[in-house]
Amino acid sequence: METKTFRKGDVIIRKGSYETCAYIIESGKVEVSDLVNSKNAVLAVLGERQIFGEMGLVEDKPRSATVTAIEDVRLAVISRDNFNELFERNPKVLLPIIRALFERLRTVNKMLISKKTSDVVETTEYEESCDAELLVLSGLNEISSKALGGGEMQINNFPFKVGRKHESGEVDVLSDNDLYLEDFPPFNVSRNHFLIDKAEGRYIVVDR
Repeated sequence: METKTFRKGDVIIRKGSYETCAYIIESGKVEVSDLVNSKNAVLAVLGERQIFGEMGLVEDKPRSATVTAIEDVRLAVISRDNFNELFERNPKVLLPIIRALFERLRTVNKMLISKKTSDVVETTEYEESCDAELLVLSGLNEISSKALGGGEMQINNFPFKVGRKHESGEVDVLSDNDLYLEDFPPFNVSRNHFLIDKAEGRYIVVDR
């Protein structure tokens, strides 16, 4: 895989451009944005180990959003040729990409269901925006505090995905979470349970 570096403020992907590669963030942060009602809207802020541009590997369509470095970043670049070579030689390297693609499928499916529901159910409006700079998770009891490593967890990258911790020795290719919660049969927490996102100044929780 090729490695590329970008300075803060550099445009990595421009909406409408044609590229067939995905990027894995090795260090730094990027911002995914698009024009909404003629205004620039931040769709996501991604950091270390997160992926963007993965749809370029599977479809010949222009990029759907702009990605800009908001810090100096170092990226691993995977082209279609790289993907095919790695699939033959070392498929484990591709697990983050495969997980990202399945997460995209889950998101699209949720959006389709939500759209159908909104046709018959009145949409609830948010009463106020969230202007907080930081979002921090804290445990309400001993079990939840243990899940957070005994303290609090600051969320810096969105979407922040939460799901059930893998059972001992289990490898789950299709699970990609930022926080894994321990659970025991009969399970109450699914492998891909929920995510926390930030949109238009509001924090939202989305069932996965």
